[in-house]
Amino acid sequence: MSSALSFPDVFVNASDALNRDDISSSSAWLTTFRERHQQQLKQLTLPTRKTEDWRYSSRHLKMSDAIAKPLSTLTESALDESLVDLDGYLVVFVNGRFAADKSRLPSDASCTIKRFSELSDEEAKQVSEGISSDTSSLPFATINGACLADGIYISIPKNTKVEKPIQLHFHAEGEGTTTPRVYLVAEQGSEATLIEEFSGSTQTELLTASVTDIQLNAQAELRYIRLNTEAEQLSHIGLTQVNQNRDSRFKSFCMGLGGPVRRHDLKIKLLEPGAECSLDGVCITLGQQHYDNHTEIEHISAHCQSDESYRCIAGGSSHIVFNGRIMIHRDAQKTLGAMSNKNLLLTSKAEIDSKPELEIYADDVKCAHGTTIGQLDEEELYYLVTRGISPDHAATILTLGFVNELVQKIPNESIKERTEARLESLVKSAFQED
Repeated sequence: MSSALSFPDVFVNASDALNRDDISSSSAWLTTFRERHQQQLKQLTLPTRKTEDWRYSSRHLKMSDAIAKPLSTLTESALDESLVDLDGYLVVFVNGRFAADKSRLPSDASCTIKRFSELSDEEAKQVSEGISSDTSSLPFATINGACLADGIYISIPKNTKVEKPIQLHFHAEGEGTTTPRVYLVAEQGSEATLIEEFSGSTQTELLTASVTDIQLNAQAELRYIRLNTEAEQLSHIGLTQVNQNRDSRFKSFCMGLGGPVRRHDLKIKLLEPGAECSLDGVCITLGQQHYDNHTEIEHISAHCQSDESYRCIAGGSSHIVFNGRIMIHRDAQKTLGAMSNKNLLLTSKAEIDSKPELEIYADDVKCAHGTTIGQLDEEELYYLVTRGISPDHAATILTLGFVNELVQKIPNESIKERTEARLESLVKSAFQED
Protein backbone atom coordinates (compact mmCIF):
# COMPACT_ATOMS: atom_id res chain seq x y z
CA MET A 1 0.00 0.00 0.00
CA SER A 2 1.29 3.44 -0.85
CA SER A 3 1.61 6.04 1.91
CA ALA A 4 1.78 9.04 -0.43
CA LEU A 5 -1.53 10.43 0.80
CA SER A 6 -2.00 11.74 4.33
CA PHE A 7 -4.46 10.17 6.72
CA PRO A 8 -7.26 12.75 6.25
CA ASP A 9 -6.75 12.83 2.46
CA VAL A 10 -7.58 9.14 2.25
CA PHE A 11 -10.63 9.03 4.49
CA VAL A 12 -12.09 12.49 5.04
CA ASN A 13 -14.40 12.22 2.02
CA ALA A 14 -15.13 8.53 2.48
CA SER A 15 -18.76 9.23 3.41
CA ASP A 16 -19.36 10.48 -0.14
CA ALA A 17 -18.60 6.97 -1.36
CA LEU A 18 -21.05 5.25 0.99
CA ASN A 19 -23.87 3.33 -0.61
CA ARG A 20 -26.65 5.84 -1.27
CA ASP A 21 -29.36 3.40 -0.17
CA ASP A 22 -27.63 3.04 3.18
CA ILE A 23 -27.34 6.82 3.56
CA SER A 24 -30.99 7.46 2.71
CA SER A 25 -32.16 4.92 5.29
CA SER A 26 -30.08 6.45 8.09
CA SER A 27 -31.96 7.98 11.00
CA ALA A 28 -31.30 11.56 12.11
CA TRP A 29 -29.20 10.59 15.13
CA LEU A 30 -27.01 8.32 13.01
CA THR A 31 -26.44 11.08 10.48
CA THR A 32 -25.44 13.46 13.28
CA PHE A 33 -23.14 10.81 14.75
CA ARG A 34 -21.44 10.28 11.40
CA GLU A 35 -21.04 14.02 10.71
CA ARG A 36 -19.44 14.62 14.12
CA HIS A 37 -16.79 11.98 13.39
CA GLN A 38 -16.20 13.36 9.91
CA GLN A 39 -15.25 16.68 11.49
CA GLN A 40 -12.93 14.94 13.96
CA LEU A 41 -11.30 13.03 11.11
CA LYS A 42 -10.06 16.27 9.52
CA GLN A 43 -7.85 16.88 12.55
CA LEU A 44 -6.19 13.47 12.64
CA THR A 45 -2.88 12.24 11.23
CA LEU A 46 -1.52 8.79 10.48
CA PRO A 47 0.31 7.31 13.53
CA THR A 48 4.12 7.17 13.30
CA ARG A 49 6.93 5.75 15.44
CA LYS A 50 6.67 8.94 17.51
CA THR A 51 3.10 7.96 18.41
CA GLU A 52 3.69 6.00 21.62
CA ASP A 53 0.81 3.52 21.16
CA TRP A 54 2.03 2.74 17.64
CA ARG A 55 5.79 2.75 18.14
CA TYR A 56 6.13 -0.98 17.45
CA SER A 57 3.51 -1.18 14.69
CA SER A 58 3.71 2.03 12.69
CA ARG A 59 6.11 0.51 10.18
CA HIS A 60 3.36 -1.91 9.17
CA LEU A 61 0.75 0.82 8.82
CA LYS A 62 0.29 2.14 5.28
CA MET A 63 -2.91 3.49 3.81
CA SER A 64 -3.92 4.25 0.23
CA ASP A 65 -6.94 5.76 -1.48
CA ALA A 66 -7.90 2.26 -2.69
CA ILE A 67 -9.47 1.44 0.68
CA ALA A 68 -11.50 4.67 0.96
CA LYS A 69 -14.38 3.24 -1.05
CA PRO A 70 -17.45 1.10 -0.34
CA LEU A 71 -17.30 -2.66 -0.79
CA SER A 72 -19.47 -4.09 -3.55
CA THR A 73 -22.26 -6.58 -2.96
CA LEU A 74 -20.92 -10.08 -2.31
CA THR A 75 -22.12 -13.37 -3.72
CA GLU A 76 -23.82 -15.64 -1.20
CA SER A 77 -21.57 -18.61 -1.92
CA ALA A 78 -18.53 -16.85 -0.50
CA LEU A 79 -20.32 -16.20 2.79
CA ASP A 80 -21.76 -19.70 3.03
CA GLU A 81 -18.27 -21.19 3.05
CA SER A 82 -17.15 -19.15 6.07
CA LEU A 83 -20.29 -19.07 8.23
CA VAL A 84 -20.59 -21.73 10.92
CA ASP A 85 -24.00 -21.49 12.58
CA LEU A 86 -23.80 -21.95 16.37
CA ASP A 87 -27.56 -22.50 16.71
CA GLY A 88 -28.15 -19.32 18.67
CA TYR A 89 -29.23 -15.84 17.72
CA LEU A 90 -27.41 -14.86 14.55
CA VAL A 91 -26.65 -11.48 12.99
CA VAL A 92 -24.86 -11.43 9.64
CA PHE A 93 -23.34 -8.44 7.87
CA VAL A 94 -21.87 -8.87 4.39
CA ASN A 95 -19.60 -6.09 3.14
CA GLY A 96 -21.16 -3.73 5.66
CA ARG A 97 -24.77 -4.57 4.75
CA PHE A 98 -27.21 -6.39 6.99
CA ALA A 99 -28.12 -9.80 5.56
CA ALA A 100 -31.67 -10.35 6.81
CA ASP A 101 -32.06 -13.70 5.03
CA LYS A 102 -28.97 -15.09 6.79
CA SER A 103 -29.77 -13.68 10.23
CA ARG A 104 -31.91 -15.18 12.99
CA LEU A 105 -33.16 -12.59 15.47
CA PRO A 106 -34.98 -13.36 18.74
CA SER A 107 -38.75 -13.75 18.52
CA ASP A 108 -39.23 -13.66 22.30
CA ALA A 109 -38.36 -11.18 25.07
CA SER A 110 -35.01 -12.79 25.98
CA CYS A 111 -33.13 -9.92 24.32
CA THR A 112 -33.49 -7.14 21.78
CA ILE A 113 -31.35 -7.08 18.63
CA LYS A 114 -31.95 -4.23 16.17
CA ARG A 115 -30.13 -2.25 13.49
CA PHE A 116 -29.06 1.29 14.40
CA SER A 117 -31.29 2.64 11.63
CA GLU A 118 -34.34 1.03 13.29
CA LEU A 119 -33.85 2.31 16.86
CA SER A 120 -36.50 4.20 18.75
CA ASP A 121 -35.68 7.69 20.02
CA GLU A 122 -35.06 6.31 23.52
CA GLU A 123 -32.75 3.57 22.25
CA ALA A 124 -30.89 6.01 19.98
CA LYS A 125 -30.35 8.31 22.96
CA GLN A 126 -29.01 5.38 24.99
CA VAL A 127 -26.48 4.54 22.28
CA SER A 128 -25.47 8.17 21.71
CA GLU A 129 -24.86 8.73 25.43
CA GLY A 130 -23.13 5.38 25.91
CA ILE A 131 -20.57 5.82 23.13
CA SER A 132 -17.58 8.04 23.82
CA SER A 133 -17.44 10.89 21.32
CA ASP A 134 -13.73 11.51 21.91
CA THR A 135 -11.75 9.16 19.69
CA SER A 136 -8.78 11.45 19.10
CA SER A 137 -6.36 8.83 20.46
CA LEU A 138 -8.03 6.08 18.40
CA PRO A 139 -8.04 7.30 14.79
CA PHE A 140 -9.50 4.14 13.31
CA ALA A 141 -12.49 4.39 15.64
CA THR A 142 -13.00 7.86 14.17
CA ILE A 143 -12.90 6.31 10.68
CA ASN A 144 -15.54 3.85 11.83
CA GLY A 145 -17.82 6.67 12.97
CA ALA A 146 -17.20 8.81 9.89
CA CYS A 147 -17.99 5.97 7.46
CA LEU A 148 -20.71 4.25 9.49
CA ALA A 149 -23.84 3.36 7.52
CA ASP A 150 -25.46 1.09 10.13
CA GLY A 151 -24.71 -0.94 13.24
CA ILE A 152 -26.17 -3.49 15.65
CA TYR A 153 -27.87 -2.68 18.98
CA ILE A 154 -28.24 -5.44 21.59
CA SER A 155 -30.11 -5.07 24.88
CA ILE A 156 -30.32 -7.78 27.57
CA PRO A 157 -33.30 -7.15 29.90
CA LYS A 158 -33.03 -6.97 33.69
CA ASN A 159 -32.50 -10.32 35.47
CA THR A 160 -32.60 -12.24 32.18
CA LYS A 161 -30.25 -15.10 31.35
CA VAL A 162 -29.93 -15.51 27.59
CA GLU A 163 -29.41 -19.24 27.14
CA LYS A 164 -28.47 -19.11 23.46
CA PRO A 165 -25.23 -17.48 22.27
CA ILE A 166 -25.54 -14.19 20.39
CA GLN A 167 -23.41 -14.69 17.27
CA LEU A 168 -22.33 -11.72 15.16
CA HIS A 169 -20.68 -12.63 11.86
CA PHE A 170 -19.04 -9.93 9.74
CA HIS A 171 -17.87 -11.03 6.29
CA ALA A 172 -15.98 -8.85 3.83
CA GLU A 173 -14.43 -9.29 0.37
CA GLY A 174 -13.31 -6.96 -2.39
CA GLU A 175 -11.50 -3.62 -2.24
CA GLY A 176 -12.36 -0.90 0.25
CA THR A 177 -13.18 -0.34 3.92
CA THR A 178 -15.85 -1.94 6.10
CA THR A 179 -16.90 -0.51 9.47
CA PRO A 180 -18.72 -3.00 11.76
CA ARG A 181 -20.25 -1.31 14.81
CA VAL A 182 -21.87 -2.98 17.85
CA TYR A 183 -23.47 -1.54 20.98
CA LEU A 184 -24.53 -3.89 23.78
CA VAL A 185 -26.14 -3.01 27.11
CA ALA A 186 -26.70 -5.69 29.76
CA GLU A 187 -29.20 -4.54 32.37
CA GLN A 188 -29.00 -5.35 36.08
CA GLY A 189 -28.60 -9.03 36.88
CA SER A 190 -28.60 -10.18 33.24
CA GLU A 191 -26.30 -12.78 31.67
CA ALA A 192 -25.32 -13.55 28.07
CA THR A 193 -22.62 -14.80 25.69
CA LEU A 194 -21.54 -12.58 22.79
CA ILE A 195 -19.48 -13.99 19.91
CA GLU A 196 -17.95 -11.69 17.30
CA GLU A 197 -16.45 -13.41 14.28
CA PHE A 198 -14.78 -11.74 11.30
CA SER A 199 -14.22 -13.61 8.05
CA GLY A 200 -13.30 -12.87 4.45
CA SER A 201 -10.59 -13.16 1.82
CA THR A 202 -9.35 -10.90 -0.94
CA GLN A 203 -6.42 -10.26 -3.23
CA THR A 204 -6.98 -6.51 -3.07
CA GLU A 205 -6.66 -3.85 -0.39
CA LEU A 206 -9.31 -4.31 2.28
CA LEU A 207 -9.47 -2.75 5.74
CA THR A 208 -11.89 -3.59 8.55
CA ALA A 209 -12.21 -0.82 11.16
CA SER A 210 -14.48 -2.28 13.85
CA VAL A 211 -15.81 -0.84 17.11
CA THR A 212 -17.76 -2.58 19.89
CA ASP A 213 -19.14 -0.73 22.94
CA ILE A 214 -20.37 -2.75 25.94
CA GLN A 215 -22.22 -1.41 29.00
CA LEU A 216 -22.58 -3.81 31.96
CA ASN A 217 -24.96 -2.62 34.66
CA ALA A 218 -24.99 -3.86 38.26
CA GLN A 219 -24.51 -7.63 38.66
CA ALA A 220 -24.59 -8.27 34.91
CA GLU A 221 -22.32 -10.93 33.41
CA LEU A 222 -21.06 -11.15 29.83
CA ARG A 223 -18.90 -13.83 28.24
CA TYR A 224 -17.23 -12.29 25.20
CA ILE A 225 -15.51 -14.24 22.40
CA ARG A 226 -13.79 -12.34 19.58
CA LEU A 227 -12.32 -14.20 16.60
CA ASN A 228 -10.11 -12.23 14.20
CA THR A 229 -9.68 -15.09 11.76
CA GLU A 230 -9.93 -13.49 8.32
CA ALA A 231 -7.62 -14.58 5.51
CA GLU A 232 -4.12 -13.22 5.90
CA GLN A 233 -4.44 -10.65 3.07
CA LEU A 234 -6.94 -8.53 5.03
CA SER A 235 -6.06 -5.70 7.41
CA HIS A 236 -8.11 -5.24 10.58
CA ILE A 237 -7.91 -2.59 13.29
CA GLY A 238 -10.55 -3.05 15.99
CA LEU A 239 -11.61 -1.53 19.30
CA THR A 240 -13.67 -3.02 22.14
CA GLN A 241 -14.67 -0.73 25.02
CA VAL A 242 -16.31 -2.07 28.20
CA ASN A 243 -17.82 -0.06 31.08
CA GLN A 244 -18.55 -2.12 34.20
CA ASN A 245 -20.78 -1.12 37.08
CA ARG A 246 -21.20 -2.59 40.57
CA ASP A 247 -20.54 -6.34 40.90
CA SER A 248 -20.57 -6.93 37.16
CA ARG A 249 -18.52 -9.69 35.51
CA PHE A 250 -16.76 -9.58 32.13
CA LYS A 251 -14.94 -12.63 30.78
CA SER A 252 -13.29 -12.45 27.38
CA PHE A 253 -11.36 -14.69 25.01
CA CYS A 254 -9.76 -13.09 21.96
CA MET A 255 -8.09 -15.07 19.19
CA GLY A 256 -6.01 -13.14 16.69
CA LEU A 257 -4.40 -14.35 13.47
CA GLY A 258 -1.85 -12.21 11.67
CA GLY A 259 -2.21 -10.17 8.49
CA PRO A 260 -0.67 -7.13 6.74
CA VAL A 261 -1.62 -5.03 9.77
CA ARG A 262 -3.84 -6.36 12.53
CA ARG A 263 -4.56 -4.70 15.86
CA HIS A 264 -7.12 -5.02 18.64
CA ASP A 265 -7.54 -2.51 21.47
CA LEU A 266 -9.46 -3.86 24.48
CA LYS A 267 -10.29 -1.14 27.01
CA ILE A 268 -11.99 -1.93 30.32
CA LYS A 269 -13.26 0.57 32.92
CA LEU A 270 -14.16 -0.79 36.36
CA LEU A 271 -16.42 2.04 37.48
CA GLU A 272 -18.04 0.77 40.69
CA PRO A 273 -17.09 -1.54 43.61
CA GLY A 274 -17.14 -5.29 43.07
CA ALA A 275 -16.63 -5.23 39.31
CA GLU A 276 -14.42 -8.03 37.96
CA CYS A 277 -12.89 -8.79 34.56
CA SER A 278 -10.93 -11.73 33.18
CA LEU A 279 -9.14 -11.28 29.85
CA ASP A 280 -7.62 -14.22 27.96
CA GLY A 281 -6.08 -14.08 24.51
CA VAL A 282 -4.16 -16.21 22.01
CA CYS A 283 -2.32 -14.77 19.01
CA ILE A 284 -0.34 -16.49 16.24
CA THR A 285 1.52 -15.00 13.27
CA LEU A 286 3.48 -16.67 10.47
CA GLY A 287 5.41 -15.57 7.39
CA GLN A 288 5.47 -11.75 7.16
CA GLN A 289 2.32 -11.26 9.23
CA HIS A 290 1.72 -8.74 12.00
CA TYR A 291 -0.59 -8.56 15.04
CA ASP A 292 -0.78 -5.94 17.80
CA ASN A 293 -2.64 -6.54 21.08
CA HIS A 294 -3.33 -3.44 23.17
CA THR A 295 -5.21 -3.91 26.46
CA GLU A 296 -6.02 -1.32 29.12
CA ILE A 297 -7.77 -1.93 32.42
CA GLU A 298 -8.71 1.11 34.47
CA HIS A 299 -9.47 0.46 38.13
CA ILE A 300 -11.50 3.57 38.88
CA SER A 301 -13.39 2.32 41.94
CA ALA A 302 -12.32 0.42 45.06
CA HIS A 303 -12.74 -3.34 45.65
CA CYS A 304 -12.43 -4.39 41.99
CA GLN A 305 -10.47 -7.29 40.51
CA SER A 306 -8.82 -7.98 37.15
CA ASP A 307 -6.95 -10.96 35.77
CA GLU A 308 -5.30 -11.01 32.35
CA SER A 309 -3.39 -13.71 30.46
CA TYR A 310 -2.23 -13.48 26.83
CA ARG A 311 -0.06 -16.01 25.00
CA CYS A 312 1.51 -15.27 21.64
CA ILE A 313 3.30 -17.43 19.05
CA ALA A 314 5.39 -15.94 16.23
CA GLY A 315 6.93 -17.92 13.36
CA GLY A 316 8.67 -17.10 10.08
CA SER A 317 9.64 -13.40 9.99
CA SER A 318 6.42 -12.26 11.61
CA HIS A 319 5.87 -9.64 14.29
CA ILE A 320 3.65 -9.59 17.40
CA VAL A 321 3.11 -6.74 19.85
CA PHE A 322 1.59 -7.02 23.31
CA ASN A 323 1.02 -3.79 25.23
CA GLY A 324 -0.95 -4.39 28.42
CA ARG A 325 -1.68 -1.57 30.86
CA ILE A 326 -3.30 -1.59 34.29
CA MET A 327 -4.08 1.83 35.73
CA ILE A 328 -5.22 2.09 39.35
CA HIS A 329 -6.80 5.43 40.23
CA ARG A 330 -6.32 7.18 43.57
CA ASP A 331 -9.67 6.03 45.00
CA ALA A 332 -9.30 2.43 43.82
CA GLN A 333 -8.19 0.98 47.16
CA LYS A 334 -8.32 -2.78 47.83
CA THR A 335 -7.64 -3.49 44.15
CA LEU A 336 -6.52 -6.94 43.00
CA GLY A 337 -4.83 -7.02 39.61
CA ALA A 338 -2.71 -9.54 37.72
CA MET A 339 -1.29 -9.57 34.20
CA SER A 340 0.68 -12.30 32.43
CA ASN A 341 2.06 -12.32 28.89
CA LYS A 342 3.95 -15.41 27.71
CA ASN A 343 5.47 -15.51 24.24
CA LEU A 344 6.96 -18.22 22.06
CA LEU A 345 9.33 -17.61 19.13
CA LEU A 346 9.36 -20.43 16.59
CA THR A 347 12.24 -19.01 14.51
CA SER A 348 15.21 -16.71 14.98
CA LYS A 349 13.72 -14.18 12.53
CA ALA A 350 10.39 -13.74 14.31
CA GLU A 351 9.93 -10.73 16.60
CA ILE A 352 7.77 -10.17 19.67
CA ASP A 353 7.63 -6.86 21.56
CA SER A 354 6.06 -7.12 25.00
CA LYS A 355 5.33 -4.08 27.15
CA PRO A 356 3.37 -4.72 30.35
CA GLU A 357 2.60 -1.55 32.34
CA LEU A 358 1.39 -0.78 35.87
CA GLU A 359 0.37 2.75 36.81
CA ILE A 360 -0.67 2.90 40.47
CA TYR A 361 -1.94 5.91 42.41
CA ALA A 362 -3.56 4.06 45.33
CA ASP A 363 -1.58 2.67 48.28
CA ASP A 364 -3.64 -0.36 49.37
CA VAL A 365 -3.51 -2.67 46.35
CA LYS A 366 -2.18 -6.07 45.30
CA CYS A 367 -0.91 -6.09 41.72
CA ALA A 368 1.50 -8.21 39.72
CA HIS A 369 2.60 -8.36 36.13
CA GLY A 370 5.10 -10.40 34.18
CA THR A 371 6.23 -11.36 30.71
CA THR A 372 8.39 -14.09 29.20
CA ILE A 373 9.78 -14.59 25.70
CA GLY A 374 11.47 -17.82 24.74
CA GLN A 375 11.74 -20.79 22.37
CA LEU A 376 10.75 -24.43 22.64
CA ASP A 377 12.64 -26.36 25.30
CA GLU A 378 15.29 -28.55 23.63
CA GLU A 379 15.18 -31.14 26.42
CA GLU A 380 11.42 -31.54 26.09
CA LEU A 381 11.76 -31.89 22.32
CA TYR A 382 14.50 -34.48 22.77
CA TYR A 383 12.38 -36.44 25.24
CA LEU A 384 9.46 -36.70 22.80
CA VAL A 385 11.72 -37.60 19.85
CA THR A 386 13.32 -40.42 21.84
CA ARG A 387 9.80 -41.81 22.35
CA GLY A 388 9.39 -42.27 18.61
CA ILE A 389 7.67 -38.96 17.81
CA SER A 390 8.95 -37.07 14.76
CA PRO A 391 10.66 -33.70 15.45
CA ASP A 392 7.93 -31.70 13.67
CA HIS A 393 5.15 -33.52 15.50
CA ALA A 394 6.95 -33.07 18.82
CA ALA A 395 7.33 -29.33 18.19
CA THR A 396 3.64 -29.12 17.28
CA ILE A 397 2.61 -30.88 20.51
CA LEU A 398 4.68 -28.54 22.68
CA THR A 399 3.52 -25.42 20.85
CA LEU A 400 -0.15 -26.33 21.17
CA GLY A 401 0.42 -27.16 24.84
CA PHE A 402 1.73 -23.64 25.30
CA VAL A 403 -1.73 -22.14 24.58
CA ASN A 404 -3.98 -25.06 25.53
CA GLU A 405 -4.67 -23.79 29.04
CA LEU A 406 -6.34 -20.65 27.66
CA VAL A 407 -8.13 -22.40 24.79
CA GLN A 408 -9.78 -24.81 27.24
CA LYS A 409 -11.38 -21.83 29.01
CA ILE A 410 -13.43 -20.81 25.92
CA PRO A 411 -17.08 -20.85 27.12
CA ASN A 412 -18.48 -22.46 23.96
CA GLU A 413 -17.71 -26.04 22.93
CA SER A 414 -18.13 -25.48 19.20
CA ILE A 415 -15.83 -22.44 19.22
CA LYS A 416 -13.33 -24.34 21.37
CA GLU A 417 -13.17 -27.26 18.91
CA ARG A 418 -12.83 -24.95 15.90
CA THR A 419 -10.09 -22.95 17.63
CA GLU A 420 -8.14 -26.10 18.50
CA ALA A 421 -8.36 -27.33 14.90
CA ARG A 422 -7.35 -23.97 13.45
CA LEU A 423 -4.37 -23.59 15.78
CA GLU A 424 -3.20 -27.13 15.06
CA SER A 425 -3.34 -26.51 11.31
CA LEU A 426 -1.41 -23.24 11.61
CA VAL A 427 1.27 -24.68 13.88
CA LYS A 428 1.77 -27.70 11.63
CA SER A 429 2.18 -25.45 8.60
CA ALA A 430 4.72 -23.34 10.52
CA PHE A 431 7.02 -26.29 11.11
CA GLN A 432 6.54 -27.68 7.61
CA GLU A 433 7.69 -24.34 6.17
CA ASP A 434 10.72 -24.29 8.43
